[in-house]
Amino acid sequence: MTAPDDPTAPPPRRAPQRPPIRLASADPRPEILLTAEVHKTTRAMVTALAGDSDLYQRSGQLVHVVRADSDDEGGGFAPGTPTIRGVPLSLLVNRVSEFARCLGKSRNGEWKHVSPPQPQVRAVLEQGSWRGLRALAGVVEAPSMRRDGSLIQDPGYDRATRTLYDPNGTFPRVSDSPTHSDAVRAYAHLADVFVDFPYVDPSHCSATVAALLTILVRPAIAGAVPCWLFDAASKRSGKSLQVAVVTLIATGRPAPVMTYPENDEELEKVLAGFALAGARCVNFDNVARPFGGAALDKCVTAIDQVQLRVLGRNDMPIVPWRAVILASGNQVTARGDMLPRLLSPRIESPLEQPETRSEYRYPDRAGEDRLCAWAAAHRPELVADALTLVRAYCAAGRPEVSGLTRWGGFSAWTSLVAAALVWAGAPSPLGARRGLEGDDDPRAAAELALVSGWQFLCSSLGQPSMTASDAIAHLYPPPRKDEPPDGLDDLRECIQALTSARPGFPPPTDRLSRALRQLKNRPIAGLKLSVEGKSKGIARWQVWPTRRQP
Repeated sequence: MTAPDDPTAPPPRRAPQRPPIRLASADPRPEILLTAEVHKTTRAMVTALAGDSDLYQRSGQLVHVVRADSDDEGGGFAPGTPTIRGVPLSLLVNRVSEFARCLGKSRNGEWKHVSPPQPQVRAVLEQGSWRGLRALAGVVEAPSMRRDGSLIQDPGYDRATRTLYDPNGTFPRVSDSPTHSDAVRAYAHLADVFVDFPYVDPSHCSATVAALLTILVRPAIAGAVPCWLFDAASKRSGKSLQVAVVTLIATGRPAPVMTYPENDEELEKVLAGFALAGARCVNFDNVARPFGGAALDKCVTAIDQVQLRVLGRNDMPIVPWRAVILASGNQVTARGDMLPRLLSPRIESPLEQPETRSEYRYPDRAGEDRLCAWAAAHRPELVADALTLVRAYCAAGRPEVSGLTRWGGFSAWTSLVAAALVWAGAPSPLGARRGLEGDDDPRAAAELALVSGWQFLCSSLGQPSMTASDAIAHLYPPPRKDEPPDGLDDLRECIQALTSARPGFPPPTDRLSRALRQLKNRPIAGLKLSVEGKSKGIARWQVWPTRRQP
């Protein structure tokens, strides 16, 4: 017998390694061996999940598309709306089980079919990037357009735009080469939908049609799109109905109305929720306070992505943004930098009580329910008209059009949507911009009131200049009974408008200082606000005539 330590002895015989045993020989799913090399297991799971047509990646998260139902609590989505949701761990376990067979060793060393272990599936979920899985930017339910001007008309995932087309209707096929005459007829059909709204100018009807076109061809626009603020001179004149009709034609359902949040922090979280869910449009109805703010500015100027603070999270993720923001209100003012970013179609009824109106071009469409029902019945051809108009412009080579002014920040939108409308014979939708010459600019008025009011305050106190904190102390003293008016209410009102302070309460000093810095050395109605010097490092502000140097 050979000694155990004999170097000439042959190696001991080992039991042969049994290959994995298929429990069902006809099962086409790949097998994943659960071993100590976890990285190989997770890599195999990701490879298997690449075959899941309902799974996507988006902003470092595994997502899928679900339809909103009537039980969604305040989600801002009508029942049936496709929304993008993160995939929970329990669901991903099911997905792995559906697309692969996990094999683990039993105590006797035999391979057996087991359920996907949660730790390995969690590792897949938290990878942040998944090779082979398709990226998802958004979901559309009507035909759309790519950036090269070609149309998305076949259901399914469109790799060029990273968009899922899941139609909720039967749409006629739009020609790849419509003519200019086709575009002219298409605009006439679209404008006819809104013929009974008393717009102040034909360009405002064109701007309303532009909102519809923008929602439909949003994947084709390589840049930011403006915000729409539907304005009216009086209540119950139809401003909200315009939004309902536009969104019904574009998406198949009127966008649910959202109350415009009372503060900017809440607004940012609302917008973040829409961004994460891949919303196509946001509808703020009956806006009752000045429209704007940092979060809204950020979304309106976003080029494909936006960074927002999310409810219940400490981080600020960067997520795709393709939503079109629509708002409505009566005599709404804009604040901050929002004014030059608005298209504001305005209707002015000649009646003191617009709801009593009886004369319409189409009496059978009068009223919200009847017009929406008509638009829903004719939606397929109206969508085809919208795409025909834009496609005809692209097929013609996107020629230059006259009478279309440049709009900084929205050049991509202007060169496609606005240019297509003007090329088709429509009035320029840019005629409905806010802040143009002759338009009432509340921010400009507030800035003028601040500069002139600052000059009056310094003069009344016999001081050439003062700091922001000094001004607040003089403007907001403790209340006293029977105190005579001091003539500074206009200054308080403009400070409130420029700093978003609560009515009757002093603004934070840093906000007033920021407003003053934004006006530094800017000529305003013959006056200029400048820093006269510093008091303990704090700027002292003084108003000078623009022709006089401090």
